[in-house]
Amino acid sequence: MKPACWLLALAMLYGGSAAAEVSCQSPDERCPTVAALLQQREGYGAQATGGLGGKFIEVTSDQDAGPGTLRAALAQAKKGPSWIRFASDMTIVLNSQLRVPSNTTIDGRGRRVTLIDDGLGVYGSKNVILTHLTIDGRLNRLTQAVNVANGSRDVWVDHMDLSRMSDRLLNVKNGSTDVTISWTKFHNSNKVMLLNNITSKNLFQNYGRDSIARVTLHHNYFFNTVQRNPRGQFGTFHLFNNLLENWDFYGMSFSLEAKALVEGNIFNNEAQRKCVEPEFFPTVEGINVNYCRYIPIAPQRSALDNGESDRGAYEKRKDAHGYTRDYKAFLRLKDNLYLGDAKPVLKDYRPESAPTPPYCYSYERPTPELAERIRRFAGNTAGDTPLPAARTGAGCPG
Repeated sequence: MKPACWLLALAMLYGGSAAAEVSCQSPDERCPTVAALLQQREGYGAQATGGLGGKFIEVTSDQDAGPGTLRAALAQAKKGPSWIRFASDMTIVLNSQLRVPSNTTIDGRGRRVTLIDDGLGVYGSKNVILTHLTIDGRLNRLTQAVNVANGSRDVWVDHMDLSRMSDRLLNVKNGSTDVTISWTKFHNSNKVMLLNNITSKNLFQNYGRDSIARVTLHHNYFFNTVQRNPRGQFGTFHLFNNLLENWDFYGMSFSLEAKALVEGNIFNNEAQRKCVEPEFFPTVEGINVNYCRYIPIAPQRSALDNGESDRGAYEKRKDAHGYTRDYKAFLRLKDNLYLGDAKPVLKDYRPESAPTPPYCYSYERPTPELAERIRRFAGNTAGDTPLPAARTGAGCPG
């Protein structure tokens, strides 16, 4: 095999940076390593283009800031579409959060790239792709691994490994929409994921802003977490083929007229197991907490009862604010699998209000074999995970 062809093959298989530079002058759809990633998109965030049509930027330094760093690459990306790659494996200890501008891809395929102590903020940005990165907060400061906020849209978070954040591992909030989160491993953290959040004493004050949220979660692995896998309010959510395993407090939570189709997910929990939490989790409220005592009953709480997370505040404030909206979510449950000691909690509630997704998607029948595949391939793996050939959904041809 000729050297150029050999490098091209590596680019297609691993997304290697050196191969990409030899075979592609720019990150367009003719570039095999770019096309291979874009073919994996699906769900509400499937229109995310990242740095497509722009330029490659290579990160060469593992320092927090300065020439060749990821921080410098993101500053450069503000000038136009950018596809950021890494010259080598690297661990980057961050002094502060990195801001990701519009039309940016951060692509860690083919490398082992780890961000330590802080993460990525996507604020008012469009067309962002984040893939194949590890972010470990080490519980060192109150921040998030990935924070999608302030009207961001067309965002795809894929094959990430997110852990040990004192705030949350991932948010989608404050008017952000059209987001897909796929093949990501969430682990060893307390409050994992918030899809919208209450920013006022009036629970529905920002309903108009936040109810536009549309988020797809598929083939993610929630392992050794505590709660909020995810917690969803207001928006439209499609959760399919995710694996939740050994949560300590509860699995999922939905409330406040969230509209959620929850299908083909796998819940697995054991009542008799060792707690792996730290002595305590720091919180934004300044209260140190530990949930080990809940493990014996956690399998019975694959989710909180519909609306339970906000029912108390709703009942306390409804007279003052004249609430006419429901504190419960509109739920449609389909074909979820419960293993070990895990028990179902969520039930259909006004299911006609949980819309059928308008796209074609790679649904798989939930089985122990699918659970093992998610354990194997979710997270910051070496390459892409091929989607099943067969797809379903309203957007499929024919």
